[in-house]
Amino acid sequence: MSKSKHTTLDRNDPHFIEGIHNYCDRWCARCEYSHRCFNYSLLSKEDEDPQPRDINNQRFWEMLGAHLAKSKKLVEKSAGSKIVRISLEAAEALEKHQDRAARARGNHEMKMAMTYAAMVDEWFNNELQIPLLHIRDLEKKVRDGSVSIATAKGDLVRLNECVEVIRWYQHFIYVKLCRAFSSKVEEESHPDWSLDSDGSAKITLIAIERCLAAWSALCEMFPEQTDSILEILIRLDRLLRAIETKFPKARRFVRPGFDDASKRKAKP
Repeated sequence: MSKSKHTTLDRNDPHFIEGIHNYCDRWCARCEYSHRCFNYSLLSKEDEDPQPRDINNQRFWEMLGAHLAKSKKLVEKSAGSKIVRISLEAAEALEKHQDRAARARGNHEMKMAMTYAAMVDEWFNNELQIPLLHIRDLEKKVRDGSVSIATAKGDLVRLNECVEVIRWYQHFIYVKLCRAFSSKVEEESHPDWSLDSDGSAKITLIAIERCLAAWSALCEMFPEQTDSILEILIRLDRLLRAIETKFPKARRFVRPGFDDASKRKAKP
């Protein structure tokens, strides 16, 4: 769908897939449905006018000042209300309770996800020379004619792809896992709510599987690093199985657009 700079976006436009952004991996540049996502289209439209986000631009500070002024008035107006204070205190207490409950439910899995993120940094910090040496070796082989330019380019693309995937999902897994457990706790108090926990768990599983594939490819490229990569693969596989145990219905969750074929084709 072509949108001009001055066109107003309509969230109810059938071109957009409702809720598709809730269970995606936020990698818009690689998403085949980004043009069907209202949030992406909205951000793209805002990007056409960089002034509001330029800290050196007067408009930025004017907008920020206006927002702060409104917030201050709202706070001052409600500060004297006993009902508001009680409501805020109750909401804060509930949020803390749900957060504690979520962490208790997913403590083991969350720790595993955090450990994995740390292992990624450790591997790249310790083994950074491995891919660099691989690149230099390819350059040398291209110069002496033992490897074609096309083959070397293919290897470099493959290496870059693996690194990008691993780095993109490094912290994403933990964040989405936290949301899955938080939603699970909230849903117990609201049985009529849709199971956001399963949707969040599903995209977490998908992210883990993509990381498993990327690490496996690196293992093939650098067989001398099999032991260090194998340790990471085992950690990821255990996390995958643990999440599947805690969210047994996650795999069956239908994500809008991605898993629902009926919504992929834009309506006329």
